[in-house]
Formats: sequence, structure tokens, C-alpha cells
Amino acid sequence: MQTSHPLTVVHVVAALEVGGLERVVLDLVTHADRTRVTPRVVCLERPGALAPRFLAAGIPVDCVPRTPRMPRRILRLARLLRDIGADVMHAHNVKAHLHGVLAARLAGVPVSVSTKHGRNFPTTSLGRAANRLACGLCSDLVGVSNDCAAIWRDVESADASKISVIINGIDLAAFPHWSGTGDEPARAVSVARLSAVKDPLTLLEATRRVVDRQPGFRLDLVGDGPLRSDVEASIARLRLGDAVRVHGNVDDVGATLRGASFFVLASTSEGVSLTLLEAMATGLPVVATRVGGTPEVVSHGETGLLVPPRAPEQLAEAMLWLLRRPDVRRRMGCESRRRVEDRFNLLRTVDEYEQMYLRAFEACSGRPPGRAPQPQAA
Repeated sequence: MQTSHPLTVVHVVAALEVGGLERVVLDLVTHADRTRVTPRVVCLERPGALAPRFLAAGIPVDCVPRTPRMPRRILRLARLLRDIGADVMHAHNVKAHLHGVLAARLAGVPVSVSTKHGRNFPTTSLGRAANRLACGLCSDLVGVSNDCAAIWRDVESADASKISVIINGIDLAAFPHWSGTGDEPARAVSVARLSAVKDPLTLLEATRRVVDRQPGFRLDLVGDGPLRSDVEASIARLRLGDAVRVHGNVDDVGATLRGASFFVLASTSEGVSLTLLEAMATGLPVVATRVGGTPEVVSHGETGLLVPPRAPEQLAEAMLWLLRRPDVRRRMGCESRRRVEDRFNLLRTVDEYEQMYLRAFEACSGRPPGRAPQPQAA
């Protein structure tokens, strides 16, 4: 399916900080088929640490002028969408969904799409009411996993005919399969934002148990976030200074993954983690919590082990079980790579979104792409 001109697709986000959602948007815009779409990004709060990467790739990044009142911010976003001449407004998660969809309707944008990247949804009565209105105005509601799609359907009562699943994917070329040498030291890697939802403190409690029974074990924590000081304090309290290294954000995640025994993720909630996919593409088995979309990625007993969240003892037992079985780790690592190749290829993800834009635009637009609509809002 093709239009006579590329569709102007505006991705609306809260901000471009370092995180999974923002990485998904970066992948979508940098791998876009420019014969189909011309991507842009609008931030509702601030550009964020990842904004320079968008700009370096030639992707325009705009910010809505700050205002504490939601109606005023929606009007300002509507003016911006109208000035850009948006054909598609693609919102990511709750805040962008509530602002972006209403602004797109005021601006006369033909297509509104909204993606849910985790188990997030409005909890106030006003938020729920605005969410119902926004869902009704969307042409498509996307979940990055079946679990996320179920939130749209079962919690937010959205029209099931609008809901679909487009699973996150990664650039396989950026994470070549590393088969190992067979004599690597006992080392695990966790790549995750240091935030409550990723639960690094439970991971540290589990690591203490592992080190007590296998003293040579080491853990690399890659990422930064609001819990960094708590993480460092917990490392000191648990006397893990020789066993745990906190790297912060790094440019070459693949280099940290290579040479590890396995990847570990202790999240309490998850959509489809890009870092998890990257580790599997590298050829690492996984120990992860059975939350959100993770069971759709990790096949228990085949590509890794799944344990309950907030259960440091069970997490430690799974880590020790893998550490003691190098042959199982190698087999699971090969299966991990195969699974990502088969199901989580970024090019497929990008194509599915772009096909969605084109179908929706053809179904509900009577104007050529790229032409700004007539003003409908002051």
C-alpha cells in the first residue's frame, strides 16, 4: 500500500529520556521507509537526553511550550500539529495519548494511533473519562505485547476492533551472536533503568545470596535512574562492593553483554524489553521475572528461566541453577538468538506500523498527505 506522497507522522511523547519507550520511537523514526513516511517528534515536557540522537539522524524534535493546565497544552499541541501538517499523530503511553489524540482531533489530523508500552493506565476519574474519549477518537490502539493489548481491552474497555499487537523488535545487525569460549567467568548483566519498576534492589538481594554460595560471581548493572543512590547504598549494606559494578548509561551495550554467563531482569512490570531482546540476540540465556510481556519473549526452560517478581530467594536459585550448567546456558543462548531472529526483527516491527498508518489514512482521509488542514481550533 502506498500514497502519492509520504505521510507526515508525528510521534508524541512526554520526553526523550533514556528508556525503552524512547528507544522504540528512535528505532521507528530512524528505520522509517522515507517513501512511505516523513517522521517527526513532539515532546510534551522537555527534549531529554536522547534528543541529540534524533537530531543527529535528521529527525525534527519540537516541544510544546510549558503550561500547567492540560486544556491549554492540548490547544498548543493542536496548533503545532496543524502547523506541521501532520497526517498521522502517533502517541506513546498515557500522557501522550490523552494530550495527543484530543489535540489531533482539534487540528484536523486524519489519523490518530496510540501505543501502550507497559501496564500503564489512568487511575483518576477525570483521567479515565478523558481516556475513554481519546480511545474512541483513535483509529488504532496498539499493545507492544498481548499483555499490553489486554490492558486496552479489559481495563480501559476500548473497542476490541481497534486493538492490535505489534511486538517490539531490534536491529539484529547491531547485536551479532556471540557464542563464547566456554571458560568465561561467572558473570551476569542487567541492563535497565535504575527505577522502582525495574526493581534493582531485589536483584541485589538475590545477588548477595548467589555470592554467598558462589564467591566468584560478578554482576554488571548498566543503566541510571532515580534509584541510583539507593542502589549504591544497598551495595554497601550488602557488602557487594567487590561483586557488583554500576556502569551507568553506556554507548556500547553489546560489548558489556558479550562474555556474560546470562542476562538478568528483575522488573515488577514490563512491556517488551528491548534490552532483553538485545541480550537474547547476543546469545545469552535469561533469568527474568514473570511479568507483563516478558513471558511472551522468554520461553521458560528453553531460552531462560522465569521467576515471580519481588522474590529474591527464587531469583537467586534460578541464577545459581544456570551458573552451574554451562551446557544448558549455551543451548539456551542459541535458542534465544533463534527466537529473536524469528519473532523480534525491527524491520518487521517498522513495516507493521507503517502499513497501519497507510491503511488508516486511506480509510479516513480525503486529503493528500502532507497538506495542512484548515484551522479548526483557536
